Amino acid sequence: MAPKTKRMAISSMLENLSAKDFRSFGVQLRNRKEEPRVPRNKVEGKDYLDITDVLVSTFTEDGAVREAERILRELCLNDEANDLVKETGGQSSAPGSSDAGGSSSGAAGGSSCGAAGGSSSGAAGPPPTVQEVEDFLKNNEEDLIQGVTKINVKQILDSLKTKTVIDQECYDAIFKIRTSQDQMREIFTVIKTQKGKNEFYGILGKKEPVLMDELKKKM
Repeated sequence: MAPKTKRMAISSMLENLSAKDFRSFGVQLRNRKEEPRVPRNKVEGKDYLDITDVLVSTFTEDGAVREAERILRELCLNDEANDLVKETGGQSSAPGSSDAGGSSSGAAGGSSCGAAGGSSSGAAGPPPTVQEVEDFLKNNEEDLIQGVTKINVKQILDSLKTKTVIDQECYDAIFKIRTSQDQMREIFTVIKTQKGKNEFYGILGKKEPVLMDELKKKM
């Protein structure tokens, strides 16, 4: 069977990602450090066809395959990365990788995948200090406002209410706000106590692990 066109292979790969993995892919794409950078507004709220167009227009078709493979391996999606390379008739860009590598290629690709294929966000570490929580929320407020999805804002609100950080009246008022960005802004406004900030930080880590890991790397 002839290889798919590169654009078709990328589009098919993105279409078949889970919702969580697709969002993680977008976060990695918009947070790449090297040029060319990808603006946030070209990624957020876009579907798999839009992201395919962004990849191809930004990197060319050959470069788009390499960039997609890089992101997949960063996310420990090594089977998907290998399939993409095979479907485009290319050679993996991961050092030391091979077509038979399967999911083991994550180590060769420089990814921090664990034995179970998870991302580094699952690694245990010391809890942050009060000052670290304070600094993180202050320095990353706008990125969190823009980056948290509407679905997760609802879940964050539910958790804040369950943990009595906000009461029912506050919950209802924030829930009625039209956009997720404005909802997040209001959450930042109403959480004043250190206990509330600690709870908020912990909830963000559970609901938005990829976004939180990316922001921590920037600190």
